[in-house]
Amino acid sequence: MSRFKIINLFDKLFISISIFLLLYAWINFFIRNLWTTFILSLIFTFAVTFILFYFINSFNQKKTINKKYLLDIEEKFLAFKLLRELDKLNLIKSIIEKELETKKIKNTICYLKDNKYYQIIIATDKENLTQFDIENLISHSQKNIDVLKIICCNFNTNINTKILKNLEIEIITKKKLYDEFFLRFNVFPDCSNLNTKTERKKFKEVVKNFFVPHKAKSYFFCGLILIFSSIILPYHYYYLIFGSTLMLFSILCKLQPLFKH
Repeated sequence: MSRFKIINLFDKLFISISIFLLLYAWINFFIRNLWTTFILSLIFTFAVTFILFYFINSFNQKKTINKKYLLDIEEKFLAFKLLRELDKLNLIKSIIEKELETKKIKNTICYLKDNKYYQIIIATDKENLTQFDIENLISHSQKNIDVLKIICCNFNTNINTKILKNLEIEIITKKKLYDEFFLRFNVFPDCSNLNTKTERKKFKEVVKNFFVPHKAKSYFFCGLILIFSSIILPYHYYYLIFGSTLMLFSILCKLQPLFKH
C-alpha cells in the first residue's frame, strides 16, 4: 500500500470518528440513554460517511473527466493554431471531405450542403475577434455564399453577426471546433511538439489557509473538549454549538486532501 493510500485511509478514519462524536453529542443531548445514543450514532455515522465518500468519489470522477476534456480542447486548439495557414486549411478540408465535397478558394474552404453555399475562413491569428474584423472578413468572402463560418480563438460578445440580410455568420471557437470537427470525425492536429503543462488555479487564500489539513487536530481537540464540557457544565447549547462548529472545521480540513486539485 502506498504512502498516499495510508494517509488517505487515516483521513477517512479521522473524518468518521469526528462525525461519530458530533452525532453522539447531539443525539445524547436529546436522548439520555448511553446505549441508544451509541447505536444511533453508529448507524447515522455509517450512513453519513457512505453518502459523503460516495459524493466525493463521484465529484472527483466528474471533475477529472471535465478537466481532461477542457485540457484536450486547449491542447488541440493550440496545436491547430500553431500550424501553417496551408496546413490549417488542409486539415479542415480533410475533415469536411469525410461527408461533403469541398474546394479551396484562396485561403478559404467552400462546400455545398442542403442547398446552401458555405465558406470557412480561419482567423486564429486574432486573439479576440471584433466587429471590424467580422466586417473585413465579409468583404473578402465570396459574394454568393449563404453561410460564412469563421474559426477564431475568441470574440467580443457584443458582435453583431446579422450584418447582411442574406448572409448567416457562424463563429466557431475552441469548443465548437473541437466538438464538431476534431472529436466528431476523430481527426486531430499533431500535438507531439507541444508543452501542455498548465498552472493550477489557486483557491481563495483565506479559505485555503483557514482549512489547511494540519489544523484539523487543533480544531478536533478544541471541539472535543467543548462537546464533553456541554455534558457536565451549564450553558449546554453554547458548548455544544461551538464544539460542533470546531468539529465540523476539523472534518473540512481533513476533507480537503480527498478532493483532487
